Amino acid sequence: MPNNRIFYASHAVQVNNVTVHGAQSVGVNTNFNLEQVFQLGRIAIYDNLSVDPEVEVTINKALDGHNLIWSLARGNVIDALVESANDQSDIELGVGADNQEVIGLVANTSVITMTGCFVNSLNYTFPVEGNFTEEVTFVGSHKSAAGAVTAPDPTPLPVIVGHVLRRQNVMMGTSILPAALTGKRLSNISISTSFNREKMFTLGKFSPFHRFVNFPIEVTVTFDVIADEVAIHPDVLFDVFEAECESRDGSAREHIKINLCNSAGDADLYVFDLGSGCSLQSVNYSGGDTGGGNVTETYTYITYNDLTITDNST
Repeated sequence: MPNNRIFYASHAVQVNNVTVHGAQSVGVNTNFNLEQVFQLGRIAIYDNLSVDPEVEVTINKALDGHNLIWSLARGNVIDALVESANDQSDIELGVGADNQEVIGLVANTSVITMTGCFVNSLNYTFPVEGNFTEEVTFVGSHKSAAGAVTAPDPTPLPVIVGHVLRRQNVMMGTSILPAALTGKRLSNISISTSFNREKMFTLGKFSPFHRFVNFPIEVTVTFDVIADEVAIHPDVLFDVFEAECESRDGSAREHIKINLCNSAGDADLYVFDLGSGCSLQSVNYSGGDTGGGNVTETYTYITYNDLTITDNST
């Protein structure tokens, strides 16, 4: 009997033949990139060419003790961004019957496979309310109806005491935070980067033969702070009446590293190391309006080409 709908239990996604556990959403966008050709003497379109069709896949997952999507794309190899620039992945999205509790109990009703996909962006969010999440976007040029997808595990890891990671799983004692955040109460941490890939073509071939990264890769980390006073930090202040040849720019480089543990107390389950070249880009003070909201300060730091993600999950 054909499906009447697709909902969360009837589809799943794999990266390099491994099911993404804790997946929250998956989106596939296909763009045919049409280019119109006209001719003299007629107003109608002469031809409508698809010059470089591409597919974009975005997967969001909860951090749950299983491998990160980034790890699956990397084959569980710990490399920085530069070393991972040319890695490609195969992604399969499968749909099962809408009257089954688990996908894969019967044959998938439909599957699409995207091959030769490059990671194009990463985003990690660690909020004070809600689950810790990872979102990865892939881009590629090949999409076909093939393959099969299996069911994810029923529980987070470790199996006995596993839970999805939340605010208590940030290891403040071993993480390395900027000096401006000393003594501050954090309400959110976000890490994001985009590879800004561009296509390379060659005569005799329709699809791009490569998608290169536009270096340098900018990595941004933001910290939301529950404010209890107006921020006073010597590295972020300046005076419009500075003396001649004197400057303050707040550009001192700092080391930032975020360590996460799981409910079993396994230290360094996931480690996000942005290296020692992080510079403060902006400080934003907002909120505290008459609606009753609290004031939040947001500190944004940037670095380039430096993000090493250690995944000690299974």
